[in-house]
Amino acid sequence: MVPVKTVLDTDIGTDVDDALALALALNSPEIELLAITVVSTEVKLRSRLAAKVVKTWGCGDISVAAGRPDTFDGRTVFANPVNQQAVLTADDPAPPGNGIDLMIEAIQSHPGEVTLVSIGQLTNVAAAFNQAPELTEQVQRLVMMAGAVEHERKIEYNVRCDPAAAAYVFDLPVEKILIPLDVTTRCKYREQYHAELVSAKAKHSALIWEMIQAWQQATGRSEPILHDPLAVAVSFMPELVTLEPMCLTVATEPSETTEIGQIIPGNGQPNLQVATDVDVERFESLFAERLSTRG
Repeated sequence: MVPVKTVLDTDIGTDVDDALALALALNSPEIELLAITVVSTEVKLRSRLAAKVVKTWGCGDISVAAGRPDTFDGRTVFANPVNQQAVLTADDPAPPGNGIDLMIEAIQSHPGEVTLVSIGQLTNVAAAFNQAPELTEQVQRLVMMAGAVEHERKIEYNVRCDPAAAAYVFDLPVEKILIPLDVTTRCKYREQYHAELVSAKAKHSALIWEMIQAWQQATGRSEPILHDPLAVAVSFMPELVTLEPMCLTVATEPSETTEIGQIIPGNGQPNLQVATDVDVERFESLFAERLSTRG
């Protein structure tokens, strides 16, 4: 097995599924994590959280850097606040460097081999490809947790945070896999697995449990929905989902029938492979097993 060279772009710190996705990536032998870039408001704080997880896993050689704290087109920033900062101490400084540069460098260092997994707003991804258009010929594929195709929630959070970035990325001439709310909302980290995580008695499992608890206290929810972990899993195990080619775009202006950030049909040939179904039992079992054991 040759691990998938991967760059992970995340807005870790709001919904705990980002931390769970990072944990899955770090604990999956199918992934070689080259770099982690961080996006959204409070980006330095979020980068400290990502670096804390990486350090706790004993993977300090993986570079982490903060990227864009704003939006691709300069519109007003929308983002929910960080709620997991209680796990940080003075020994967890913000990592140096620029996330956009790190993303570009990681892809260009392994042309044709890197899977870019985006589990936050798409600002960093749009900025990187805008800054270095040659990335369209150098990245292997892009896997995104973003959007809602036929889901009752028309506007998904990552797209809502930066619709212009999402619209730009959807149009990029690269292989793209979209993991929308239609499938992610069916996947949960069930409470029955919490005891296994706690009983693992390792530094990494303790940290993840603390982050889950901080999220629970902030939101009043108990079972994390595995939006972002599913995107990570699909990056190395695409058979978990059913993929269908579609031509989709993102509304960047409102109309009588469309809201900003809504995924709508586009014109032309399919530009995305969209997950329309998921093997929930197989994925949830895989995730629970990976989270409670040390690779």
